[in-house]
Amino acid sequence: MYMSSIGSEGGIVSTAEETMIFLKAFFSGYFFLEEVFKELKSWKLLFGPGLFYYGTGISSQPISLLELKDGLIGHWGQSGSFAFYHPKTDLYFSGTVNQFFGHRVAAKLMMKIIKIHKKVIVYYWNNFH
Repeated sequence: MYMSSIGSEGGIVSTAEETMIFLKAFFSGYFFLEEVFKELKSWKLLFGPGLFYYGTGISSQPISLLELKDGLIGHWGQSGSFAFYHPKTDLYFSGTVNQFFGHRVAAKLMMKIIKIHKKVIVYYWNNFH
């Protein structure tokens, strides 16, 4: 009901699958040259809601205090939707938790997946390389 009750505001209404296609194209350079993409990442520190950096239309969400500027890059949507890329692990995240206050749930899930991914890489490196 929320989505049908608000006016247009320039956002994307899409499926998680289509958002993933857009996200990968966006970060692979399909839409912008590298120089333009660097300009989009002119980060400004913001403190609300939560701590994050905002560029030109995209945000950088820290995943730890040790990696303040090396976090998730993308954007939060309405009602718990999200689309993020984690450059250090080359992982993409797109989806929704279908809750207005669901960003915390999605952030925890993405961080958990990143930690598991890093452990798998270390395990593989130590045992099969």
